[in-house]
Amino acid sequence: MKNSITLLLILLFTSVASAQIPCSLDNTFDSDGKLVSDGNRLGDHVIVQSDGKILVACNPFGNGYVYIKRFNVDGSVDATYGSGGSITVSIMEVATRINGMVMHNNTIYICGTTSTNIGGTNTYPYVAAITANGSFLTTFGVNGIKEFPSLFTSNALTTDNAGNIYMTGSSFFTDFYVMKLKSDGAFDNTFDSDGMVSVPTGNNDHWFKTMDIVVDGNNKVLISGRKEKANNGSTIADFRNTLVARFNTNGVLDNTFATGGIGLYNSAAANYNEGMNIHVMNGNKYMVTGSAYDNNDYDYTALKLNNNGTPDNAFGTNGWALYDLTFNNDNEYSLNSAVLPDGRILITGNQGSGDTIHFCLLMIKGNGDRDNSFAPDGVFLNIFNQNNNSSSGGMDMDANGKIVLAGYTRTCANGTCGPLYLAVSRYNNSFDPEGIESPATADINYQLFPNPAAGNQHISLKATHNKIIREIQVMNASGQIQKTDFNRTMNSLQLTNAIAGIYFCKIISDTDVAVIRFVID
Repeated sequence: MKNSITLLLILLFTSVASAQIPCSLDNTFDSDGKLVSDGNRLGDHVIVQSDGKILVACNPFGNGYVYIKRFNVDGSVDATYGSGGSITVSIMEVATRINGMVMHNNTIYICGTTSTNIGGTNTYPYVAAITANGSFLTTFGVNGIKEFPSLFTSNALTTDNAGNIYMTGSSFFTDFYVMKLKSDGAFDNTFDSDGMVSVPTGNNDHWFKTMDIVVDGNNKVLISGRKEKANNGSTIADFRNTLVARFNTNGVLDNTFATGGIGLYNSAAANYNEGMNIHVMNGNKYMVTGSAYDNNDYDYTALKLNNNGTPDNAFGTNGWALYDLTFNNDNEYSLNSAVLPDGRILITGNQGSGDTIHFCLLMIKGNGDRDNSFAPDGVFLNIFNQNNNSSSGGMDMDANGKIVLAGYTRTCANGTCGPLYLAVSRYNNSFDPEGIESPATADINYQLFPNPAAGNQHISLKATHNKIIREIQVMNASGQIQKTDFNRTMNSLQLTNAIAGIYFCKIISDTDVAVIRFVID
C-alpha cells in the first residue's frame, strides 16, 4: 500500500547519541552467526524484511535456475514462504540468474538474465515481480515475468516512491540502457518517449558496464559502473574509469551533471577503477563505492561527488579514498555497500589472496576515515570454520542495525578448491549519528505517536525543550534519504508517497543530534 504521511514535529527535542556496538558475529543466528547451506549456490542478493526474516537470492554456480529462499530470524528455513521455503525462477531451459533485487511495498522485484540454446545460444534479460508469500505477481508482465529478447544484460534495478521500476544493463558491449517501467511491467512512455534510453560509447573499442541504479531526491536517475577500453591488442593503452551518469525525469541525459550528463573518474592515472554501487547522500551528493586495481592488487574505493558531478574535495583526497584493508597488498574486491542512517558507509565483499579469502566488512566515516570503533582499522573479517575460501555479495541491514551478508564458501588447499556452498552471516552493529554526542546533561523525554503509523496519519513528536532546528532528514533502513518538505515556521515535515517500512528521522539542532525510529505499516 502506498502511503502519504505528514510527520509533525512539536517542541522538537534533544537526544544523546546511542553508543556504537563494535562489530561481532551475532550468535542468535544459527548459533554462531554463520550459516552454511545449499550446495552449488551463491547468495548474491539479500533483503531483510521489517520482521527480520531474510530473503536470499541463490544463484547457481554455472548453469541452472535461481531461487529465492527465506530464512527466519534464527537462521532456520521459513517453510511458509513459496514452496517449502523458496520460490524458483526458471525462464529459459539453460540458466536463469538474479542480478538485482529490491522490495517495494512487500513486492519483490528482480532482474537478471536467462539463457537458451534453442535455435542457437542466446542470453537476454528479464524483470519479474514476486508477492510477499513467495508467488509470482500475475498482474505484472506475463504471469509475473517480462522478458527483453532484444537486449543483452540487466545488471541492477530500483524503484521510486510511486512504484515505478528503473532497470539498467547492456544492449551490447558498447552501449548501456536505462528503462522505466510502470508497476505492472508496461513501459512508461514519459521516459525518452518509449520507456528506454540507450547510451553508446561511440567507439567499438570502448565498452560500458553498468552496476547500480538509484533515484535521487529530485527524481533524477543515476547509474554507476565503468567505461573501459577493450584489451584487443591495440597499441592504445587500456583503461577502466568509474562511470556515473545522470538522467532527467524525461530520460534525457542531464547536461548540468559532469560533462553532458556523464562523468568518468580515475583514482590515479594508472589505476583501473569501477563503481559498483551508488548512493544518494545529504544535499543530493552521491557516494560511489567500488574497487581500484593499481597493477599490483585490488583495493576498496569510495568516491564522493557533488550534485554537479565534480569530486567533493572535503572527502578523502580530492574526493577519493582507497583502502588497502589489511595493509598487506592482498586482493580486496568490493561487491556491495550501504549508507547507514548515521552517515557512515559500510562496504563489503572479499579480502585475501591465495587459498584463504574472507567475508569482509569495512566501515568508514562520512569524511572517508576508517571507523576504528566498528572494528580495528574499521575492518571485520570472518571465514566459515573449515571453509577457508569465501566471498560475500548480498547485503542488507535490519531495523536494529544488524548486518546480513550472503555469498559463498568452500575449502581450498594449494589452489585446489572443493564444493561450493551458500554462506550467510549476521553481525551485531548499531547506529551512531555521525559520532556527534549530545551533552551528558541533555534532558531526554519525548513521545512519538502513533508508531507504527498507517497511511494518511500525522506522526506527532513531543519533548520538554525547544531547540533551534538546523536540519531534518528522513532515511529508510538502508540509509537512503527520502524526499521531504520541511516547514521551519511550523516545525513540520511532510514525507510524500511513503511506502511501508522502517524509517529514521534525524534532527540536527543547534546543540544536539537525535535519531528517532518509526514504522509505516
